[in-house]
Amino acid sequence: MRSSTRTLTIAILFVLLLVVAACSPAAPADSTSGSTVDETTEQPTEQPTEQPIVQPTNMPAPAEPTVALAEESASSSSGAGMSTEAPNPSEVNPITFAIDPAQSEARFVINEELMGSPKTVVGVNSGVSGQVTVDPGNPSSLEIGPLTINAGGFVTDSSRRDGAINRFILQNSSYPSITFAPTAIEGIPAAASIGDTLNLQVTGDLTIREIIRSETFAVAVQVVSTSELRVSGTTQILRDNYNLTIPSVPSVANVTNEVQLEFDFVLAAQ
Repeated sequence: MRSSTRTLTIAILFVLLLVVAACSPAAPADSTSGSTVDETTEQPTEQPTEQPIVQPTNMPAPAEPTVALAEESASSSSGAGMSTEAPNPSEVNPITFAIDPAQSEARFVINEELMGSPKTVVGVNSGVSGQVTVDPGNPSSLEIGPLTINAGGFVTDSSRRDGAINRFILQNSSYPSITFAPTAIEGIPAAASIGDTLNLQVTGDLTIREIIRSETFAVAVQVVSTSELRVSGTTQILRDNYNLTIPSVPSVANVTNEVQLEFDFVLAAQ
């Protein structure tokens, strides 16, 4: 009985030794005891971490060649050897504008009594011609006229009246033209631009039949463009001053002595 107890105790101790040996960490193999690790194998070395290159913050940025670029741009856009300067107004030649009859007309306006009722008569005439010369470098040298109107071209709302005006009053067969030759222009500005309207007083010799008298028109000159002008004007004359006698007609009475003369011209550069 004592022998079997001793044998059991030895067995238990042996088992405990095995368990302890299994749980212990393995010792590194000794190079002298036939280890499987090759002595010539190099252990990996830690690579140094590459640091980012930091630019100094206090260094000035390189200057941009703005002047050179501007000069190069101007040279490439304008072409080699070409001048970019605006022309001198004094070097621009005078421009002559001529009346375009298709877009122009002269008019007279007069009042009368027709069949006992007041009547305003308007006579329109597109048979007009004339020129205006403008020097951009010297606007004060503006030249107008002479202006010419076809004495036989007035048209009203009555063909019978038209015949009486052209044949008997204006006597167009003997005096085919009415003319106005400017002698003085007031109100010309020192300079004018496109879109401006020049308000002028134009005085000149008005010729109706054989009679010549000085008359002054209020004239507005609109500068539409370098190729177009629009000119309008008005004045009042007295019929008696030009011996414009109204034929005696039973249905017409009290024709006024005052006659309004008007014109609207479109002029194109030549």
